[in-house]
Amino acid sequence: MAEIDGTIRGVTLVHAPFAGAGTVSARDAREVWLLTADFAAYTASSDTAAIEDVGATISARCRDGKTRTVEWAAPAFGGQDSTPQAVYMLGASIDALAVSTDKVTGELTDNDGTEVDTSGVTHGVGVLVSVTVS
Repeated sequence: MAEIDGTIRGVTLVHAPFAGAGTVSARDAREVWLLTADFAAYTASSDTAAIEDVGATISARCRDGKTRTVEWAAPAFGGQDSTPQAVYMLGASIDALAVSTDKVTGELTDNDGTEVDTSGVTHGVGVLVSVTVS
């Protein structure tokens, strides 16, 4: 089983806490980001899709010196492979992807949730990520 690493192409802030007066609780220190990623050739059940260095990539984009820890990740929208067909990144449960430290993993699937077996590159797969800022 191979791990096919996605290349993050887009990082967009979707939600950040209001930076008003007073202390910020841990819950309020969360941000939600939209990532788009490209993946190399993917071979159905023998492969796992992974996006590495998620929090580090977001922090580098912000350039504020803060650390971002990934809390959860979920599918956002489909990209497209060379066939062309829509391709989504889904987890074991359709609404959640697996998070391990700074990596998000799942499977690349078509509209029906069936893993794709594509020989070409997949572009623009969308993933929502919640991070805690410290």
